[in-house]
Amino acid sequence: MKDREGRVLRIFLPPDGARRMHADFEDISPVLKKTLLASEDQWFEYHPGINPVSIIRAAISNITAGRVVSGASTIPMQIARMAEPKQRTLGSKTIEAFRALQLKLHHSNNELLEIYLNMLPYGGNIVGVGAASHFYFGHGVESLSLEESALLTTIPRGPVYYDPLRNPKQSRAGRDLVMHQLALKGVFPKDEIERNLKMPLPDSIKDVPLNAPHFCRMVLERNGRVPVIKTTLDSDLQQAAQEKLKTHIAHLRGDDIDNAACVIIHIPSREIRALVGSADFFEEGFGGAINLADTERSPGSTLKPFIYGLAFDQGKLVPETFVYDIPIDYAGYSPENYDRIYHGQVTVRQALAKSLNIPAVTTLASIGVAEFIDLLKKGGISTLDKKPMEYGLPLALGGCEIKLTELTNLYATLADGGRFKPFRTTAGKENVGKEILSPQSSWLVLEMLSSVTRPEMNETWMLTRDMPETAWKTGTSFGHRDAWAVGISGEYAIGVWVGNPDGRPRKGISGAMHAGPLLFELLRMASPGAMLPKPPEGPGLSRVEVCAHSRQLPGPFCTERTSIRILSGKTRLHPCDECRQIFVDGKSGYRISGGCLGRKGVKTKIIRTIPSRLARWRAENNLEIPQLPPLAPDCGLIPAGIAPKIISPASGTPYLLRKDTPLKFQQIALKAEAGPDSGTLYWFLDGHLVAEGKFNKKLFTEITTGKHRISVSDELGRVDALEFEVR
Repeated sequence: MKDREGRVLRIFLPPDGARRMHADFEDISPVLKKTLLASEDQWFEYHPGINPVSIIRAAISNITAGRVVSGASTIPMQIARMAEPKQRTLGSKTIEAFRALQLKLHHSNNELLEIYLNMLPYGGNIVGVGAASHFYFGHGVESLSLEESALLTTIPRGPVYYDPLRNPKQSRAGRDLVMHQLALKGVFPKDEIERNLKMPLPDSIKDVPLNAPHFCRMVLERNGRVPVIKTTLDSDLQQAAQEKLKTHIAHLRGDDIDNAACVIIHIPSREIRALVGSADFFEEGFGGAINLADTERSPGSTLKPFIYGLAFDQGKLVPETFVYDIPIDYAGYSPENYDRIYHGQVTVRQALAKSLNIPAVTTLASIGVAEFIDLLKKGGISTLDKKPMEYGLPLALGGCEIKLTELTNLYATLADGGRFKPFRTTAGKENVGKEILSPQSSWLVLEMLSSVTRPEMNETWMLTRDMPETAWKTGTSFGHRDAWAVGISGEYAIGVWVGNPDGRPRKGISGAMHAGPLLFELLRMASPGAMLPKPPEGPGLSRVEVCAHSRQLPGPFCTERTSIRILSGKTRLHPCDECRQIFVDGKSGYRISGGCLGRKGVKTKIIRTIPSRLARWRAENNLEIPQLPPLAPDCGLIPAGIAPKIISPASGTPYLLRKDTPLKFQQIALKAEAGPDSGTLYWFLDGHLVAEGKFNKKLFTEITTGKHRISVSDELGRVDALEFEVR
């Protein structure tokens, strides 16, 4: 197995235990070809497989000497003998001659010479000039010198007798004899031969190469056993990545973190240029032999960018859209932020930068779990083998398992304009790929990820002052088991995983703290001074003016405006309904309507409201909320506006009563979203008033088993109701 430059990475021995490294004819040194032909079969290019002249000459020599002193085997005959070993009898020679004629008839001279050179025995379990060149001289067949070529011509004549390590005298004598023959035949200049006669023999066998062991094993499993596999690996980049990862994990071992892995993918070609599966392949006790770069682990928050990217393409969000980071309940599933702090109203950009959980879960609910899984599968994530309902909304926070190789390639897709191409481990034709996200959506996500001063990086972002321009994301899995960091810069996508191979949790593990610094080191090394992709050309992105208060299309009462970038023809905006005009009495300040509008001194006033969900959360946390002026007592009610909406109890969640607990300790919370003009809320359970109070007041009611109907009414007569079940 070779790297992208042809350097040997690893040899996987076949069942017979032979060390073979196939050498293509065009790669073999011309010096070896000339040496071999001149010494073994100088008429190779002209005879039909057997050489009658050599046969007659050998017969005369052997009869004269009374014993076998000369052979007449051509290269095709030797191929036949090595392919079908037999006792050296006249009958065997006849068969060899016939096979040689067949070989010459069906193969070119170059093909036969390549076959021959790859079959020659070189002692022990070394077979072929490729392996012999590597293990005796430490380099490839393309750079064999004259003295090396002469030795490789000599050894197959007697692999034990001419063994340069066991029998150096015989080996040198045989090598020198070949070079003297070359001098007599004038194949090489005499001064060159004299110089090579002085060269020493090899004094040791080079070690079996075992570079990038995790990567090589993965390539073997993907491609099967073939003679030669040329991979995409960059050996220099691989070595540097290994050293940085080993140094990094050495600092974490004392912090109860055992290991790490990293992947470096060349974005245009999707070639894996480096893959480090652990700090040390041979290390016992820390999962060293496990390829942690290709092992399924929980990805934490690293999928969030793709949730927002899909929402952009569906026209539901843009980076400057307001979303809400407040507690929410989805039929019993109540996600929390990592630090259990909530921020109220934030932009999508802020939600992703702070890696807020609730906006991501809410967005996933909006775009659809099935649609998101389909996107991930199209993006090469092969581990999602369950039904969408089995993953549910926790998928947004890493409720699945993913391989670092596939996750890193998914990020490479963002940098490639949303076009997915499978990552490659072997040389070959590039895949055209398929678009899974639009170039505009992909660029917007990268642009959001490009800030290095994200809040969760307070302790490490200073490391990035001399960094190339980078878009990156961290993630920490539920249960404190996995820390991730994935980054894009220039032509490279780099992924890092840190954790314990046995799944042992480590409280406080963090993608930012424990995986981020290694990512930065690798980015500096692979992409010094690199830049992020430019915005896609064309009309796909445009800027529009929106209400600064709601980030929606400005209505007639929006006094403050701003511009945001949207996806042309995709992003759906609606007119702002949060900036409103009301009528007030000029003296009392009361809000008036209907027939009262004819009074003197009536003035208009523009007010800003906020969604009822946000208002409730702000009120519960003693934060300021916009207040409407009270109603004029003699002008009647104003039923328009936002009706209250029940959020507890939930209609889709059966409630279970414990038999061993008194009912007064099993009360259900009564919660509703309501506008600031709702006043007191009145709660009715099965037609009976059970509680009343402001929408931010904590209210409860006792319940019994069975089906119930709950309703809530505000002071303006606006009502919401639902049914729920108690078991």
